[in-house]
Amino acid sequence: MAVNTVFLVKLIDIGGLGGRAAELKKAKGMAVILLQYYQLLANQLGVSNYPSVRSALARLRFETESSSTAEETIGALLHHGSLVYDAILNEAKNHHLREVVNLIASDSKVRVFDGVAEIVIRRAEDGSRVEVEAPRGLLSGETISKIEEIPLFRQISSTFRFEVSQGKVVVLTEDMLKSRLDSLKGEIMSLKSRLDTLASLAGFAPLEGEGIILKVYDAKKKEGEAHIIHDSDLRDIVNELFAAGALGIQVGGERLVVQSSIRCVGPVILVNHRPIPVDPVIIKAVGNPEVLSSALRLIEKSLEFFGIRIEVEKSEKVSLVGYRD
Repeated sequence: MAVNTVFLVKLIDIGGLGGRAAELKKAKGMAVILLQYYQLLANQLGVSNYPSVRSALARLRFETESSSTAEETIGALLHHGSLVYDAILNEAKNHHLREVVNLIASDSKVRVFDGVAEIVIRRAEDGSRVEVEAPRGLLSGETISKIEEIPLFRQISSTFRFEVSQGKVVVLTEDMLKSRLDSLKGEIMSLKSRLDTLASLAGFAPLEGEGIILKVYDAKKKEGEAHIIHDSDLRDIVNELFAAGALGIQVGGERLVVQSSIRCVGPVILVNHRPIPVDPVIIKAVGNPEVLSSALRLIEKSLEFFGIRIEVEKSEKVSLVGYRD
């Protein structure tokens, strides 16, 4: 199992040294042990001939051999030893991850796979084996066995993820996963915004914007049913407003949606099956105030014949409630 430089140095007893010469000798011995360990680790991971690893090992050897005191030797071990360890691990990751990509891509089942799937490789918690998680039937037993034999996965406890898409295999790095997570968060926020907008326009959420506020009054002299507001009058007004581009309409405090109804039950007007205040009936509509008010002129004239009045107020801010189930 790979361990870092600091831990290796701590494993060696540096107490009880007798004099400066003895201290230096023991520190030099530590350097030899550490160099041998790292050379063995590089060999085990198959990266001993990589230029970056050879260069890091050579620098560690030079710095420890040229040091003249125990303190200089220990300092070189801690600094350059860490650089060697990082070089070995980075090259091993790159080397073996390329090997895994090639193994997965060459699997006969992967080559004909036309979907998207994720393969996860990690060392078991007890360190006794390597675990390969893949959708059932995606990888052959031979490929899994070869992956389990790769030494990198037995040396470190990191989790590695690979994506298979249309027969191609890529390593999912932390940056890629973070980027995808950020992208998904952005998509979720965008979808939520679109959903909120659709809900507002469909009537199921509050809506605010410029528009008009109508007050529809019965005739002052109610000489018959023709001189009071009826459900048909309100439906005509609402239909004209929607036809003129109203984004949302509220009648008597009730928001209109696709399944809304406006009907009379005796002297009571029901909207969404709820009674609303009358004389006046207050109607709010969000949309272009000029267009909406112009669309009502014909209805205003026809209702004036019966003494029913419509007062129109244009407003820069009209607030509609959401539909109540």
